Amino acid sequence: MYDVVVFAETHFHFRPGNSTSTYLLISNYYSFMSTIVTGSTKLRPVNPDDLLSAQSRHYGYYPLIKGNTAPSFYLHGQDGIARHLASGTLSNELFISIQDFLDYQQPLVLTFYNGRQGQEPAVKALESLQADIQVMGGRLVVLTNTSARYFKKALRHQNNLTIFYDRDNAIAELFGLYDAFNPLWQWVSGVEQDDLPLPAFYVISPDRQIAWHHIDYNLLTYTNDNFAQQPFVRDLLTAVYHTHQRYSYQPVQYRSVS
Repeated sequence: MYDVVVFAETHFHFRPGNSTSTYLLISNYYSFMSTIVTGSTKLRPVNPDDLLSAQSRHYGYYPLIKGNTAPSFYLHGQDGIARHLASGTLSNELFISIQDFLDYQQPLVLTFYNGRQGQEPAVKALESLQADIQVMGGRLVVLTNTSARYFKKALRHQNNLTIFYDRDNAIAELFGLYDAFNPLWQWVSGVEQDDLPLPAFYVISPDRQIAWHHIDYNLLTYTNDNFAQQPFVRDLLTAVYHTHQRYSYQPVQYRSVS
């Protein structure tokens, strides 16, 4: 017998399995609602984490996704490429932790930006995204493994971005987006850099839970001229809004201890 995996986009994949026929329904690109059913008997819910992880198994990457806890990390003040920190207190800190951002009691949108060779930095797209995130009640922090020189020309004009250099992809590795022993150039056509992590977007709630994620396995996010029109952007902003609504009226009692 073969198990049948049914996708909302009507992609069918057959794989060897036991004698039980399994039907997995994925409701859309990023929201997964699936149940294992045999005949009319519901057996158990399918873990959506397993479904997304399966998408990246051909790379051997297992990134953190919705429902996981964001790891604790620190940013060195000297690694700030563009440091528009809304409250003046953080601008003087030698080290800044993820919790420092979450203590603003706003959803934190953490994006891992990759400056690929030959591409202009997508500063305007990031600025536009940040403006929309702020309207929804969130805060954007950009992490990149690309040096400040790459952004120098694009950042000559005044901007309000917060961009930090992720030295040696240390934070990307914590999120499962980078593996020095398994570089992406082995899997993705056109990639030549050894140190390129997967581009990703995370919405993180004040209690450090990942409320939403988008991982760009094809490395195409910033090659699209209509960045704001990509479907995931709307989903991201919706997640920021709902996370903000959920936590904005709660007392401060969820400071995480790493």
